Amino acid sequence: MKQINTNETNLFSKSIVEIKLIADRIAEGKGEEAGIFSNMHQILYILDKKDTVTPRELIMELNIAKSNLAILAKKMIKDGYIESHKDKINKREIFYNITDLGREILQKKLSNIDTICTGDTKKVTTILARAIEELRKLEEKPSNKKKKTNAV
Repeated sequence: MKQINTNETNLFSKSIVEIKLIADRIAEGKGEEAGIFSNMHQILYILDKKDTVTPRELIMELNIAKSNLAILAKKMIKDGYIESHKDKINKREIFYNITDLGREILQKKLSNIDTICTGDTKKVTTILARAIEELRKLEEKPSNKKKKTNAV
C-alpha cells in the first residue's frame, strides 16, 4: 500500500486530520482521568462559554441524538451540574445553564489535560490558539455552512 505523499495532498486537510487524531488521544484518557471529550464534559464546556443554550443548539454542536441529549441532560440536572428553565414567553422553549458544581467539574477535567502539557509543549499552545482562531473564521464563512435540505 502506497503512503500518501504530504507534498501531493493538501497540507491543510492533512493537518486537520492529524490535529483531530492527536487531540482525541490526549483528551480522551481512561477511567477517573478521562478527558474532555465525553458528551457530558463537552456540554459543560459549551454551557460555560455561553450564558444559556437550547437543547437544539447542543444537538447541532455535538451531533448527538435528541433522545441521548435528553437522557444525559436529565442525569446532569440530577447530579447538579446543569440547570434547565423554560422561556417566560414561549413555555415550550427550554434553556440550559451550567452550575457552580458543573464549572468545578469542568475545571478539574481541563486541569487534567493541562497537566500533561509541560515544557516546550506549552510554547505550542500559543500557535495552536491562533490556528483555532483561524479555523473558527473558516467555519463561520457562509460557503462552509451546511445547506439546509427539506426533509420529505
